[in-house]
Amino acid sequence: MATTITTSEFERVREFLQRETSISLTDDKAYLVETRLSAIMKAHGHADYDALLAAVQANRPRELRDLVIDAMTTNETLWFRDNAPFDAFRDHLLPAYAGEIQAGTRSRIRIWSAACSTGQEPYSLSMIYDEATRRFPALRPGHLEILATDLSDSALATATAGVYGGMAIQRGLPDDFRERYFSAVGDGRFAVRPEIRERVAFRKFNLRDSFIVMGSFDIILTRYVLIYFQDDFKREVLRKAQGSLDKGGVLFLGASESLPAGVAGLAMVRRGRATWYQRTDAGVPRVAGASDVRQPAAPARPVAEPVGPGSAATNAEHMAVRQRLRDLNAKYDK
Repeated sequence: MATTITTSEFERVREFLQRETSISLTDDKAYLVETRLSAIMKAHGHADYDALLAAVQANRPRELRDLVIDAMTTNETLWFRDNAPFDAFRDHLLPAYAGEIQAGTRSRIRIWSAACSTGQEPYSLSMIYDEATRRFPALRPGHLEILATDLSDSALATATAGVYGGMAIQRGLPDDFRERYFSAVGDGRFAVRPEIRERVAFRKFNLRDSFIVMGSFDIILTRYVLIYFQDDFKREVLRKAQGSLDKGGVLFLGASESLPAGVAGLAMVRRGRATWYQRTDAGVPRVAGASDVRQPAAPARPVAEPVGPGSAATNAEHMAVRQRLRDLNAKYDK
């Protein structure tokens, strides 16, 4: 049974989370703190939540701070969540990128899945890209790099392992995608195949920190994370994201989210059910079609329509980003 938290204890927990992560807890979330922190408090021998916070702030033990933040991070996700952004990636953005690669004006596609949780979003993008390489010969496996970040250590551990079972393998994943892109590993669990995993690099990252170390991107997804932040921090994150987009770069928000006032340099684009925001210095988004891309005469077999990157590990620039991230995390952990 969770230990009841007092009003003053809840306020101090709320202030700690706001300061460290910018996560904003509403007044009705005391039960959430009780549910998620009570076991940690007892396991570390603290009599109350104030004692737990005192230990966190004193860095005793060192991992306790990350454990508390991890426990308070929501990791709700599923494969091809909301479908529309993935449809837009498949039907509009990838054909345009393929045309640019074929014309020699593009050499890579770089995506950042921010707040990636347990990895379903970046792996879904990688699977769609694999499907697209069959339709567009200009797209090669080495053209796509996906950087996926989150604040939660436990979520990142699951994402990096790439092994899913129970509801985690079922929610939103079409059967033909599971058969094609996963390998059974026993006990009802399935592992993401290497060709899908190798395009994705997972890293711990706090959205409060500078985005400069991340480099620049063609697509950034900040879906379903901004809802946990206050308006000022939402605008800060989106301004930093806009600055991290390459010319013509695309930002995806969650289905229930919209661009708040005070964020410049992004224009809304609608294609069918999909909505995204594009850097306005790109002019008219070149995603209406792909008539300039040579199509194969016929695919060897039907390409599944989902309902709902060379190797990033050997790319010199990506390795530099990894090192900068390691340096940042080392500073963050001090």
